[in-house]
Amino acid sequence: MRPFFICLGVSALLAACGGNPSVPGKAKKSDTTVKADNYPHDRKYNDMARYLAGFKTRDGSVMLGQDTGRFFSEHTTRFGTQWDEMEQKRLSVMRKWAKEEIHTKVDPAKNTFYPFSGPDFLHVYQFYPNSKKYLFLANEPVGEAPDLAHMKPADLQAYLKSIQASLGDIFKRSYFITGRMLSQIPRVKGVIPVFMVFMARTGCEVLNIEPIQLNPDGNSAKRNGPAKGGLEGVRITFRPEGKYDDIRTLEYFNCDVSDEGISAHPEIPQYVKSFGTANTFVKAASYLMHYGTFSKIREATMAISSAILEDDTGIPLRYLEAEYTPYLYGRYVPPVNEFKGVYQKDLAVLYKDTTHVKPLPFSLGYHWLTKDQNYMLYVKKK
Repeated sequence: MRPFFICLGVSALLAACGGNPSVPGKAKKSDTTVKADNYPHDRKYNDMARYLAGFKTRDGSVMLGQDTGRFFSEHTTRFGTQWDEMEQKRLSVMRKWAKEEIHTKVDPAKNTFYPFSGPDFLHVYQFYPNSKKYLFLANEPVGEAPDLAHMKPADLQAYLKSIQASLGDIFKRSYFITGRMLSQIPRVKGVIPVFMVFMARTGCEVLNIEPIQLNPDGNSAKRNGPAKGGLEGVRITFRPEGKYDDIRTLEYFNCDVSDEGISAHPEIPQYVKSFGTANTFVKAASYLMHYGTFSKIREATMAISSAILEDDTGIPLRYLEAEYTPYLYGRYVPPVNEFKGVYQKDLAVLYKDTTHVKPLPFSLGYHWLTKDQNYMLYVKKK
Protein backbone atom coordinates (compact mmCIF):
# COMPACT_ATOMS: atom_id res chain seq x y z
CA MET A 1 0.00 0.00 0.00
CA ARG A 2 1.46 3.31 -1.03
CA PRO A 3 0.93 5.98 1.65
CA PHE A 4 -0.24 9.49 0.92
CA PHE A 5 2.61 11.84 1.62
CA ILE A 6 0.86 15.17 1.67
CA CYS A 7 -2.90 15.61 1.63
CA LEU A 8 -4.74 18.87 1.81
CA GLY A 9 -6.18 20.06 2.07
CA VAL A 10 -8.48 21.84 2.76
CA SER A 11 -14.12 28.41 0.61
CA ALA A 12 -15.72 31.88 0.23
CA LEU A 13 -16.30 34.27 3.02
CA LEU A 14 -19.17 35.80 1.12
CA ALA A 15 -21.40 38.46 2.49
CA ALA A 16 -23.94 35.78 3.34
CA CYS A 17 -21.31 33.98 5.41
CA GLY A 18 -19.86 36.49 7.83
CA GLY A 19 -16.99 35.45 10.07
CA ASN A 20 -18.94 36.00 13.27
CA PRO A 21 -22.13 33.94 12.94
CA SER A 22 -25.12 34.14 15.23
CA VAL A 23 -27.20 31.18 16.30
CA PRO A 24 -30.94 31.73 15.96
CA GLY A 25 -33.35 30.74 18.68
CA LYS A 26 -32.98 30.67 22.44
CA ALA A 27 -31.84 27.66 24.41
CA LYS A 28 -30.93 27.01 27.99
CA LYS A 29 -27.47 25.70 28.63
CA SER A 30 -28.88 22.28 29.49
CA ASP A 31 -31.05 22.16 26.36
CA THR A 32 -28.76 21.82 23.36
CA THR A 33 -31.25 20.50 20.79
CA VAL A 34 -33.10 23.35 19.10
CA LYS A 35 -35.14 23.99 15.99
CA ALA A 36 -34.67 26.83 13.57
CA ASP A 37 -36.84 27.23 10.48
CA ASN A 38 -38.11 23.65 10.85
CA TYR A 39 -34.62 22.14 10.64
CA PRO A 40 -33.74 20.28 13.85
CA HIS A 41 -30.13 20.45 14.92
CA ASP A 42 -27.92 20.27 17.97
CA ARG A 43 -26.48 23.68 18.70
CA LYS A 44 -23.70 22.26 20.85
CA TYR A 45 -21.70 21.55 17.69
CA ASN A 46 -21.75 25.17 16.64
CA ASP A 47 -21.05 26.31 20.20
CA MET A 48 -17.94 24.11 20.29
CA ALA A 49 -16.89 25.09 16.77
CA ARG A 50 -17.00 28.77 17.69
CA TYR A 51 -15.03 28.10 20.88
CA LEU A 52 -12.30 26.23 19.00
CA ALA A 53 -12.19 29.05 16.44
CA GLY A 54 -11.57 31.62 19.19
CA PHE A 55 -14.98 33.32 19.27
CA LYS A 56 -16.67 34.49 22.46
CA THR A 57 -19.60 32.40 23.67
CA ARG A 58 -23.23 33.40 23.30
CA ASP A 59 -26.27 33.09 25.51
CA GLY A 60 -27.24 29.46 25.94
CA SER A 61 -23.89 28.14 24.73
CA VAL A 62 -22.66 24.86 26.16
CA MET A 63 -19.31 26.63 26.52
CA LEU A 64 -20.72 29.55 28.50
CA GLY A 65 -18.23 30.65 31.15
CA GLN A 66 -15.32 28.78 29.53
CA ASP A 67 -14.15 31.86 27.62
CA THR A 68 -13.01 33.96 30.55
CA GLY A 69 -9.63 32.42 31.33
CA ARG A 70 -6.26 33.74 30.29
CA PHE A 71 -5.51 30.79 28.02
CA PHE A 72 -8.70 31.36 26.00
CA SER A 73 -7.91 35.05 25.68
CA GLU A 74 -4.43 34.17 24.40
CA HIS A 75 -5.94 31.64 21.99
CA THR A 76 -8.39 34.23 20.67
CA THR A 77 -5.67 36.83 20.17
CA ARG A 78 -3.19 34.49 18.52
CA PHE A 79 -5.74 32.77 16.34
CA GLY A 80 -7.41 36.02 15.35
CA THR A 81 -4.12 37.64 14.37
CA GLN A 82 -3.08 34.68 12.22
CA TRP A 83 -6.48 34.45 10.62
CA ASP A 84 -6.72 38.16 9.84
CA GLU A 85 -3.34 38.04 8.12
CA MET A 86 -4.36 35.01 6.06
CA GLU A 87 -7.68 36.62 5.19
CA GLN A 88 -5.98 39.77 3.91
CA LYS A 89 -3.12 38.15 2.00
CA ARG A 90 -4.75 34.97 0.73
CA LEU A 91 -8.44 34.31 1.26
CA SER A 92 -9.95 37.61 0.13
CA VAL A 93 -7.77 37.50 -2.99
CA MET A 94 -8.88 33.93 -3.71
CA ARG A 95 -12.56 34.85 -3.49
CA LYS A 96 -12.19 37.77 -5.86
CA TRP A 97 -10.23 35.63 -8.33
CA ALA A 98 -12.81 32.85 -8.13
CA LYS A 99 -15.63 35.20 -9.03
CA GLU A 100 -13.73 36.57 -12.00
CA GLU A 101 -12.05 33.44 -13.36
CA ILE A 102 -13.97 30.36 -12.16
CA HIS A 103 -17.59 31.40 -11.79
CA THR A 104 -17.62 32.94 -15.25
CA LYS A 105 -16.63 29.61 -16.82
CA VAL A 106 -18.38 26.94 -14.74
CA ASP A 107 -21.54 26.54 -12.70
CA PRO A 108 -20.34 27.33 -9.15
CA ALA A 109 -23.48 25.79 -7.62
CA LYS A 110 -22.59 22.25 -8.66
CA ASN A 111 -21.53 19.79 -5.99
CA THR A 112 -17.82 19.79 -5.14
CA PHE A 113 -15.48 16.80 -5.10
CA TYR A 114 -12.12 17.06 -3.32
CA PRO A 115 -9.82 14.00 -3.45
CA PHE A 116 -6.64 14.04 -1.33
CA SER A 117 -8.33 16.75 0.70
CA GLY A 118 -7.45 16.20 4.32
CA PRO A 119 -9.75 18.47 6.35
CA ASP A 120 -9.18 21.42 4.00
CA PHE A 121 -12.68 22.87 3.89
CA LEU A 122 -11.11 26.31 4.18
CA HIS A 123 -9.65 26.70 0.70
CA VAL A 124 -12.19 24.82 -1.37
CA TYR A 125 -14.92 26.96 0.18
CA GLN A 126 -13.22 30.10 -1.10
CA PHE A 127 -13.60 28.77 -4.64
CA TYR A 128 -16.94 26.96 -4.39
CA PRO A 129 -19.08 28.44 -1.59
CA ASN A 130 -22.42 27.65 -3.22
CA SER A 131 -22.30 23.86 -3.39
CA LYS A 132 -24.99 21.93 -1.58
CA LYS A 133 -22.82 18.84 -1.21
CA TYR A 134 -19.09 18.32 -0.73
CA LEU A 135 -17.32 14.96 -0.92
CA PHE A 136 -13.82 14.68 0.57
CA LEU A 137 -11.50 11.66 0.42
CA ALA A 138 -8.20 11.48 2.30
CA ASN A 139 -5.96 9.37 4.50
CA GLU A 140 -6.28 11.17 7.84
CA PRO A 141 -8.41 9.53 10.56
CA VAL A 142 -11.98 10.74 11.03
CA GLY A 143 -11.98 10.88 14.83
CA GLU A 144 -14.84 12.48 16.73
CA ALA A 145 -16.26 15.78 17.89
CA PRO A 146 -14.64 16.79 21.18
CA ASP A 147 -16.71 16.94 24.35
CA LEU A 148 -15.36 20.35 25.27
CA ALA A 149 -18.18 21.18 27.65
CA HIS A 150 -17.03 18.47 30.07
CA MET A 151 -13.29 19.10 29.90
CA LYS A 152 -11.36 20.51 32.82
CA PRO A 153 -9.65 23.89 32.26
CA ALA A 154 -6.20 22.29 31.96
CA ASP A 155 -7.49 19.86 29.34
CA LEU A 156 -9.20 22.65 27.41
CA GLN A 157 -5.96 24.62 27.38
CA ALA A 158 -4.01 21.63 26.05
CA TYR A 159 -6.68 21.00 23.45
CA LEU A 160 -6.61 24.57 22.13
CA LYS A 161 -2.82 24.38 21.87
CA SER A 162 -3.19 21.19 19.83
CA ILE A 163 -5.66 22.89 17.51
CA GLN A 164 -3.20 25.71 16.97
CA ALA A 165 -0.40 23.26 16.25
CA SER A 166 -2.48 21.22 13.81
CA LEU A 167 -3.30 24.37 11.81
CA GLY A 168 0.21 25.80 11.77
CA ASP A 169 1.01 24.61 8.26
CA ILE A 170 -2.25 25.99 6.88
CA PHE A 171 -1.39 29.45 8.15
CA LYS A 172 2.19 29.28 6.94
CA ARG A 173 2.21 27.06 3.85
CA SER A 174 -1.49 26.81 2.86
CA TYR A 175 -1.52 23.00 2.95
CA PHE A 176 -1.42 20.20 5.50
CA ILE A 177 1.61 17.94 5.75
CA THR A 178 0.17 14.53 6.48
CA GLY A 179 3.00 13.24 8.68
CA ARG A 180 2.96 16.38 10.78
CA MET A 181 -0.82 16.47 10.82
CA LEU A 182 -0.99 12.90 12.09
CA SER A 183 1.35 13.78 14.94
CA GLN A 184 -1.12 16.45 16.08
CA ILE A 185 -4.42 14.76 15.18
CA PRO A 186 -4.37 12.15 17.99
CA ARG A 187 -4.61 14.98 20.49
CA VAL A 188 -7.63 16.47 18.76
CA LYS A 189 -9.08 13.06 17.83
CA GLY A 190 -9.16 13.26 14.05
CA VAL A 191 -10.14 15.75 11.37
CA ILE A 192 -13.60 16.62 12.70
CA PRO A 193 -12.40 19.43 15.03
CA VAL A 194 -10.46 21.00 12.15
CA PHE A 195 -13.58 20.98 9.98
CA MET A 196 -15.44 22.63 12.86
CA VAL A 197 -12.89 25.43 13.11
CA PHE A 198 -12.92 26.11 9.37
CA MET A 199 -16.70 26.18 9.20
CA ALA A 200 -16.99 28.57 12.13
CA ARG A 201 -14.28 30.85 10.75
CA THR A 202 -15.85 30.94 7.27
CA GLY A 203 -19.14 32.11 8.72
CA CYS A 204 -21.03 28.85 8.63
CA GLU A 205 -23.14 27.27 11.35
CA VAL A 206 -22.41 23.64 12.19
CA LEU A 207 -25.75 21.91 12.60
CA ASN A 208 -24.99 18.22 13.07
CA ILE A 209 -22.05 15.84 13.01
CA GLU A 210 -22.90 12.22 12.20
CA PRO A 211 -20.46 9.30 12.10
CA ILE A 212 -21.05 7.33 8.91
CA GLN A 213 -19.43 4.51 7.00
CA LEU A 214 -19.13 3.53 3.36
CA ASN A 215 -20.39 -0.02 3.01
CA PRO A 216 -19.17 -2.65 0.52
CA ASP A 217 -22.44 -2.23 -1.44
CA GLY A 218 -21.42 1.35 -2.25
CA ASN A 219 -23.93 3.04 0.06
CA SER A 220 -23.27 5.17 3.11
CA ALA A 221 -24.91 4.50 6.45
CA LYS A 222 -24.81 5.83 9.99
CA ARG A 223 -22.51 4.05 12.40
CA ASN A 224 -22.05 3.77 16.12
CA GLY A 225 -18.40 3.39 17.02
CA PRO A 226 -15.80 1.97 14.60
CA ALA A 227 -16.93 1.03 11.11
CA LYS A 228 -17.80 -2.65 10.79
CA GLY A 229 -17.00 -3.94 7.34
CA GLY A 230 -16.89 -0.44 5.88
CA LEU A 231 -14.79 2.69 5.62
CA GLU A 232 -15.10 5.26 8.37
CA GLY A 233 -16.49 8.65 7.51
CA VAL A 234 -18.39 11.62 8.85
CA ARG A 235 -21.28 13.69 7.56
CA ILE A 236 -21.33 17.31 8.70
CA THR A 237 -24.50 19.30 8.11
CA PHE A 238 -24.06 23.06 8.04
CA ARG A 239 -25.45 26.24 6.56
CA PRO A 240 -24.26 29.76 5.80
CA GLU A 241 -25.01 31.96 8.78
CA GLY A 242 -28.44 33.55 8.56
CA LYS A 243 -29.64 31.35 5.68
CA TYR A 244 -31.76 28.98 7.72
CA ASP A 245 -33.10 26.93 4.82
CA ASP A 246 -29.80 26.70 2.91
CA ILE A 247 -28.77 23.30 4.28
CA ARG A 248 -25.45 21.86 3.08
CA THR A 249 -23.62 18.57 3.71
CA LEU A 250 -19.97 17.61 3.72
CA GLU A 251 -18.99 13.94 3.70
CA TYR A 252 -15.45 12.88 4.49
CA PHE A 253 -14.13 9.32 4.20
CA ASN A 254 -10.81 8.03 5.48
CA CYS A 255 -9.61 5.76 2.69
CA ASP A 256 -6.65 4.64 0.64
CA VAL A 257 -7.39 5.63 -2.95
CA SER A 258 -4.35 3.99 -4.50
CA ASP A 259 -5.18 1.23 -7.00
CA GLU A 260 -4.33 -1.29 -4.30
CA GLY A 261 -6.68 0.40 -1.85
CA ILE A 262 -9.49 0.62 -4.39
CA SER A 263 -9.03 -3.03 -5.37
CA ALA A 264 -9.72 -3.87 -1.73
CA HIS A 265 -12.61 -1.39 -1.60
CA PRO A 266 -14.23 -1.02 -5.05
CA GLU A 267 -17.08 0.82 -3.34
CA ILE A 268 -14.88 3.95 -3.33
CA PRO A 269 -15.09 4.75 -7.06
CA GLN A 270 -18.67 3.47 -7.04
CA TYR A 271 -19.60 6.04 -4.43
CA VAL A 272 -17.65 8.77 -6.21
CA LYS A 273 -19.52 8.14 -9.44
CA SER A 274 -22.85 8.13 -7.60
CA PHE A 275 -22.02 11.64 -6.36
CA GLY A 276 -22.91 12.95 -9.80
CA THR A 277 -21.45 15.68 -11.97
CA ALA A 278 -19.23 17.92 -9.90
CA ASN A 279 -16.62 20.62 -9.82
CA THR A 280 -13.38 19.04 -8.61
CA PHE A 281 -10.56 20.67 -6.68
CA VAL A 282 -7.07 19.17 -6.27
CA LYS A 283 -4.18 20.85 -4.47
CA ALA A 284 -0.83 19.74 -3.01
CA ALA A 285 -1.74 16.14 -3.78
CA SER A 286 1.80 14.73 -3.88
CA TYR A 287 1.50 14.18 -7.66
CA LEU A 288 -0.13 10.84 -6.89
CA MET A 289 -2.47 10.86 -9.88
CA HIS A 290 0.59 11.11 -12.11
CA TYR A 291 1.37 7.47 -11.34
CA GLY A 292 -0.12 4.27 -12.69
CA THR A 293 -0.68 3.15 -9.11
CA PHE A 294 -3.41 5.81 -8.76
CA SER A 295 -5.13 5.28 -12.11
CA LYS A 296 -8.50 4.24 -10.66
CA ILE A 297 -9.08 7.37 -8.62
CA ARG A 298 -7.89 9.42 -11.58
CA GLU A 299 -10.45 7.73 -13.83
CA ALA A 300 -13.24 8.13 -11.27
CA THR A 301 -12.39 11.80 -10.85
CA MET A 302 -12.52 12.47 -14.56
CA ALA A 303 -15.77 10.52 -14.87
CA ILE A 304 -17.69 12.99 -12.70
CA SER A 305 -15.81 16.26 -13.25
CA SER A 306 -17.38 18.93 -15.42
CA ALA A 307 -14.49 21.11 -14.32
CA ILE A 308 -11.22 20.49 -12.50
CA LEU A 309 -9.39 23.25 -10.67
CA GLU A 310 -5.92 22.04 -9.76
CA ASP A 311 -2.27 22.84 -9.44
CA ASP A 312 0.29 20.66 -11.23
CA THR A 313 0.13 18.05 -8.43
CA GLY A 314 -3.25 16.91 -9.75
CA ILE A 315 -4.11 15.06 -12.94
CA PRO A 316 -1.46 15.53 -15.66
CA LEU A 317 -2.34 17.41 -18.83
CA ARG A 318 -1.84 14.33 -21.00
CA TYR A 319 -4.94 12.68 -19.50
CA LEU A 320 -7.10 15.79 -19.76
CA GLU A 321 -6.30 17.57 -23.01
CA ALA A 322 -8.65 15.51 -25.19
CA GLU A 323 -11.72 16.14 -23.04
CA TYR A 324 -11.07 19.46 -21.31
CA THR A 325 -10.26 23.03 -22.30
CA PRO A 326 -7.41 24.39 -20.16
CA TYR A 327 -7.25 27.87 -18.65
CA LEU A 328 -3.78 28.63 -17.31
CA TYR A 329 -2.74 30.82 -14.40
CA GLY A 330 0.53 31.66 -12.70
CA ARG A 331 3.90 30.21 -13.60
CA TYR A 332 4.79 26.59 -14.26
CA VAL A 333 8.17 25.61 -12.85
CA PRO A 334 9.74 22.23 -11.97
CA PRO A 335 8.27 20.56 -8.88
CA VAL A 336 9.89 21.11 -5.51
CA ASN A 337 12.80 18.80 -4.65
CA GLU A 338 10.66 16.23 -2.86
CA PHE A 339 8.84 15.43 -6.11
CA LYS A 340 11.45 15.32 -8.84
CA GLY A 341 10.58 13.26 -11.90
CA VAL A 342 7.05 14.52 -12.49
CA TYR A 343 7.84 17.55 -14.63
CA GLN A 344 5.27 17.92 -17.44
CA LYS A 345 6.99 18.98 -20.64
CA ASP A 346 3.70 19.32 -22.48
CA LEU A 347 2.33 21.63 -19.79
CA ALA A 348 5.54 23.66 -19.93
CA VAL A 349 4.96 24.15 -23.67
CA LEU A 350 1.48 25.52 -23.02
CA TYR A 351 2.81 27.90 -20.40
CA LYS A 352 5.48 29.22 -22.76
CA ASP A 353 2.76 30.85 -24.84
CA THR A 354 2.16 33.62 -22.34
CA THR A 355 -0.68 35.11 -24.39
CA HIS A 356 -2.82 32.30 -22.96
CA VAL A 357 -1.58 32.56 -19.37
CA LYS A 358 -3.07 34.90 -16.78
CA PRO A 359 -1.46 35.99 -13.52
CA LEU A 360 -2.24 34.15 -10.30
CA PRO A 361 -2.72 36.73 -7.53
CA PHE A 362 -2.35 34.37 -4.56
CA SER A 363 0.07 31.71 -3.33
CA LEU A 364 -1.48 28.32 -2.59
CA GLY A 365 0.64 25.19 -2.76
CA TYR A 366 4.10 23.70 -2.50
CA HIS A 367 5.94 26.71 -3.93
CA TRP A 368 4.91 28.89 -1.00
CA LEU A 369 8.48 30.09 -0.47
CA THR A 370 9.07 31.34 -4.03
CA LYS A 371 5.39 31.95 -4.89
CA ASP A 372 6.00 30.35 -8.31
CA GLN A 373 2.54 28.84 -8.18
CA ASN A 374 0.40 27.52 -10.98
CA TYR A 375 -3.28 26.67 -11.27
CA MET A 376 -5.19 25.25 -14.17
CA LEU A 377 -8.94 25.30 -14.64
CA TYR A 378 -9.90 22.44 -16.93
CA VAL A 379 -13.45 22.77 -18.29
CA LYS A 380 -15.04 19.79 -19.98
CA LYS A 381 -15.68 20.31 -23.67
CA LYS A 382 -19.29 20.21 -24.82
